[in-house]
Amino acid sequence: MSGHATFRIPVGATVRDLATGRVGILRAFMDPGDPYGNVPRLRTGMLAYLIPAGGGVEWTTDPDRLERVK
Repeated sequence: MSGHATFRIPVGATVRDLATGRVGILRAFMDPGDPYGNVPRLRTGMLAYLIPAGGGVEWTTDPDRLERVK
């Protein structure tokens, strides 16, 4: 997890996804790789999982593209 300063943002914090400009709640940091090896890995590294504050569809982004909203 080296290189990801955003891991200091706690799960549950309100954040801005700098890639899209959307604001949401940080739900998790996870590796999207297939743990069973059934599907070729399309991405490497971690993703941040976010959900809109009022509910809605979850989305993912690069953890380095997060900014905490105060």
